[in-house]
Amino acid sequence: MQPAQRLSTLSFLLLTLACGQTSKFQENDFLQFLGLEKAPSPQRFQPVPRVLRKIFQAREAAAASGASQDLCYVKELRVRGNLLQLLPDQGFFLNAQRPSQDGSCLQKVLYFNLSAIEGKGKLTMAQLTLDLGPRSYYNLGPELVVALSVVEEPGMCGESHPNPNRLLAQQSIWGPQGPLHFNLQHVVKNWDSNRLKNLGLYLEILAKEERYSGVNVQPENPCGRLIRFLHASLLVVTLNPEHCHPSPRKRRAAIPVPKGSCRTLCHRHQLFINFRDLGWHKWVIAPKGFMANYCHGDCPFSMTTYLNSSNYAFMQALMHAVDPGVPKAVCIPTKLSPISMLYQDNDENVVLRHYEDMVVDECGCG
Repeated sequence: MQPAQRLSTLSFLLLTLACGQTSKFQENDFLQFLGLEKAPSPQRFQPVPRVLRKIFQAREAAAASGASQDLCYVKELRVRGNLLQLLPDQGFFLNAQRPSQDGSCLQKVLYFNLSAIEGKGKLTMAQLTLDLGPRSYYNLGPELVVALSVVEEPGMCGESHPNPNRLLAQQSIWGPQGPLHFNLQHVVKNWDSNRLKNLGLYLEILAKEERYSGVNVQPENPCGRLIRFLHASLLVVTLNPEHCHPSPRKRRAAIPVPKGSCRTLCHRHQLFINFRDLGWHKWVIAPKGFMANYCHGDCPFSMTTYLNSSNYAFMQALMHAVDPGVPKAVCIPTKLSPISMLYQDNDENVVLRHYEDMVVDECGCG
């Protein structure tokens, strides 16, 4: 779809949605524009992950201040991307009831459903975060050895216990000391190219002898504490170049419309899209709506040079004056800006996504 067609289609969909003239077909068109097959219907809102909330708030603050920003670059993570998803762990414990005698506190299969990753998106980041629980004030817990492996073969003879084949990382820490992060970009790329290879990860945490001798002031057994507080998530960032425009070319400076000019001339009109009016408040977390605006008005030949018009629009208006069979120049958006949205997708994952060409900033004849 050409840029001019994208703009006219988007403007039409926004107008019909905002004016209550939408049909199910038009709503589905707009949902597909947003990258959704259908409107999500979550049972309840999931808590917004701190990392996504922080990035969204920074973008909102920058937009409110008028600062220029590239929403296809996540500066907080230092990667390119227009779609951020935090996938929850759907795995299971292997020895939650009886820790092993060899010091193995915790054994768990971590599994992340990658079906929400779009096929056209280029994976730019996949980061596993392991939160082992709140930090110990006295820091008297045992030394923990965290081992992470890739599961490449299922359990033998129907056994649920997997066969970890490739060690990814091994790290020693003194008790819970904040979240641990692991780069899984190459692993997730391999899974994404062949979904059948996604058998998950094997996590094992071993507890060595106490760091200090003496009374243990931990409120509970360290193994039970790990099993109780462990939380794993996978942050996936993808980039779809089709949805990220390069820096726009500079247009010639617009000549201001003379004072007292007729209000029927081409100019920007305010239009606020309220997600509650559309029933989308059930799955859109933020923003609650946005000022989309639209363009409307006449483009008479005598005023073309005053209405932020392109050279082509001027020539088209000139040809229309000579030959009425040539269509008139029409009032269209000449400058648009993007927005970011936080929402829950059809799998109830919390998503932060960047959308180009959502807000009309300037209008002109074209």
